[in-house]
Amino acid sequence: MRAFAFYRSFDARERRMFWLLLGSSVFDGLTQGVILLQETIAKKALGASDFQVTMIGVIATATMIFSVLVGLFFSGRSKTGLLAASLVAGRLVFLAAFLVETPNWYMALLFAYHAAWSIQSPVFNSFFQRHLARHRGRVFGLSRTVTLAFSMAAALACGRLLDADPSLYKPVLAAVAATGSVMYLLYIAMDRMTAYRADQAGRVRHALRSYRQMLGRSDFMLFEAMFMVYGLAFMVMVPAVPLFLINKLQFSYFQMAQASGFYSQIFIILLMPLAGALYDRADPWKVAAASIAVLLGYPLLFAVSHQTMLRGFAYGGLAFFSLGLTGIQVLWNLGSLHFDRGSDAFIYQGFHVTLTGLRGVAGPLAGYWLLSRFGFMSNFAVAFGLFALAGGISLLGCRRYGGCRGAAGSREDGHAVPAVR
Repeated sequence: MRAFAFYRSFDARERRMFWLLLGSSVFDGLTQGVILLQETIAKKALGASDFQVTMIGVIATATMIFSVLVGLFFSGRSKTGLLAASLVAGRLVFLAAFLVETPNWYMALLFAYHAAWSIQSPVFNSFFQRHLARHRGRVFGLSRTVTLAFSMAAALACGRLLDADPSLYKPVLAAVAATGSVMYLLYIAMDRMTAYRADQAGRVRHALRSYRQMLGRSDFMLFEAMFMVYGLAFMVMVPAVPLFLINKLQFSYFQMAQASGFYSQIFIILLMPLAGALYDRADPWKVAAASIAVLLGYPLLFAVSHQTMLRGFAYGGLAFFSLGLTGIQVLWNLGSLHFDRGSDAFIYQGFHVTLTGLRGVAGPLAGYWLLSRFGFMSNFAVAFGLFALAGGISLLGCRRYGGCRGAAGSREDGHAVPAVR
């Protein structure tokens, strides 16, 4: 198959890394399939308030702030010990799910899960740069498709199970301990395959120097500004969407699993391998502009669903979300690597994930404030405006640094990079 033609160019070490990445993606998907129902379990099984559901969204993103500390102290050195600690504190801890009876204890478990994910994300992405840089987009696309396919299957199965017997939420949550632990063991195996430079290991000075160089990249800073605005739009929708589906449209567990597992991911699953392949030679600014243009349909169709109370428009909004997020997910995970120019990719991605954590504090809380003061339509309107602004920033970046400059080529002032990689 032509889609796997790149595999023939891999040596034995790269092939081993490739299969370890795909294997870890299977177990990551099974784990995420349960977590896709985090707000639904909180609301339906534990009787969480609307504010507590909002705080779950805050926890899921604000914990990414920890990534900057990981980048500072673990850049250029082995992550095995850190991954082992995350396995215990962020995944095995879910065995305590059998004791969960209240929303607050449940939120404590979710905090442990998402704090570990803030470490997992930059480590995972660094493997592509260190081991599979020639075809990182293609391999990422395949691995992400595997993750999403298994998360969809797990979410739908859990939704059916919980509709049949809502009290089964405890063993469902406890399953995260098993699937998440296997995934982390595979991460540890990949980290042990990674050669780190001895002269950089543990040197905070090296990390600080890399941070200063990164902050001087005007193109990368504009890229992060675009993602900040896009992310705020995304976060404003975080409390609105599950509460609208549960409180207004009266979705069941399985319908919520369909919403979060199928409609929100179907186009990502179908198109991610193509998006990953295109990333290896596409202009990230153009990808961002096109993806954000599609995402405008997400809050727009939710607004129509609110006015008509028809579920079909909500499903349509989630489909637009899935289609637009296909390109955004590639950029979110690999876009920072476009700017690192051979630097420590862990630094760039750690900074990128940390900014996600910062907007993850303000965005959902702002969304809850809008929701409680003005209703769902205010969330949808603000999100639409912010998506439009992010699209404008991506077009500005394309004109300054990307392929929208015509045939003028790359320039070194402002740290511009070639439009095609």
